[in-house]
Amino acid sequence: MSSPPRKRVSGVKLWIGLAVTPVVVVATFLLVLPLIPSWRNAEASALMAASPAPIDGARAYGYLKQLCDLGPRPAGTEVNNRQRQLVSDHFVKYGATVKEQPFRTRHPLTGKRVDMANLVGSWHPEKLQRVVLSAHYDTRPEPDEEVDPVRHKMPFLGANDGASGVALLMELAHHLNDLKCPWGVDLVLFDGEELVYGNNPRQGEYFLGSKEFARRYADQLERGRPRFRYVAGFVLDMVGGTNLALAQEPNSLKLAPDLVREVWGVARQLGAKSFRFTEGREVLDDHLPLNNVGIPTIDIIDFDYPYWHKADDLPENCSAQSLAEVGRVLSAWLTLPRKTKSKR
Repeated sequence: MSSPPRKRVSGVKLWIGLAVTPVVVVATFLLVLPLIPSWRNAEASALMAASPAPIDGARAYGYLKQLCDLGPRPAGTEVNNRQRQLVSDHFVKYGATVKEQPFRTRHPLTGKRVDMANLVGSWHPEKLQRVVLSAHYDTRPEPDEEVDPVRHKMPFLGANDGASGVALLMELAHHLNDLKCPWGVDLVLFDGEELVYGNNPRQGEYFLGSKEFARRYADQLERGRPRFRYVAGFVLDMVGGTNLALAQEPNSLKLAPDLVREVWGVARQLGAKSFRFTEGREVLDDHLPLNNVGIPTIDIIDFDYPYWHKADDLPENCSAQSLAEVGRVLSAWLTLPRKTKSKR
C-alpha cells in the first residue's frame, strides 16, 4: 500500500511485474472465455435467487481478534508462519484440501532471503470450474501513515487491513461443505502483499503473493489445458471496519463489470447497506494480477477506513456486523444457479 497508496493511483498499468507472454494471453482468452458464465442480467438474477449462509459475525470477529493476538504479522516472520498454520488447520477441520505455494524474495532493507507461501484451501476439488475468494494475510511492517515519529514506531496489528479478510474466510469455511454452490471454491491467503517500507520513496514490492498465484495459473494455461479453470474471483480487503462503506472499485468495474453488478444486486436484495451503489477510488490491489491471467476478479474494499496504515487499526475499530454482512452477500452469491460444463 503505497503513497500515493496502492489504492489511489490512477492510470494503473495492469501488467504489474507479471511476466506473461503473448502466448499465455491468447491461451487465457481461448481457454477461459467459453467457461466464464454469462453475467448478463446480473442484478435481475440476483434478485430472484440469493440465499445466504447463516454467517456468524461474532465468530468471525473472534477470529479477527485471535489473529491480532498473535501480534504484527509481516511476511517472512515466524509469527506470520504461525498464522498460516493456524488458518491451515482451521481449513482442514472444516473439510478443505489444503496446499501451500512457497516462493521467496529479497528483503527490501537487508537484502536477505525471505521465504513466503500462499495458502490455498479447496472445497470440492473434483469440480473443474472454480471460484477463488482471497485476502492477504501479511501485515504492513510499520504504520507508515502515522506522521508522529513516536506513533510511527508503534506495532501495526492490521485488524482491518489483513485480519478482517482472513477472519471472514475462516468463517466462510464453516459453510462451504453444505453450501449449494455449482462450482468448487478455493479460499486463498496471499502472502507478501505489502512487504513495503515507507511511502515516498518506498522500498519493496507489492502483491508478491497474488503475482505468484497468477504466475502458476498462467503456467498451467501455457502448458496446455489446465486441470481446472477459475470462472470468478474476489479479493476481500478491509471488510471489517465499523461504519463499513463498500463503493464499487473502478478497476473492478472496468475488468469484471457484470460481476460487480451481480454482487451488488445480491447486496440490494439482502438489504446490505454497506454496499454502496457509487463508484469509489481506483485501487491497486491483488485483483489486478488475477485479472491479468484471465480470472475476472473484483476488489471488495472500504478504502475510506480512517485507520489505514495507522497504529489504531485495532480490533475495537472493527465490527462483527460488517463481517457478517459481507459474508452473507458472498455466500448468497455463491448459491446463485449457474450453468456449468461437465467434465470432458
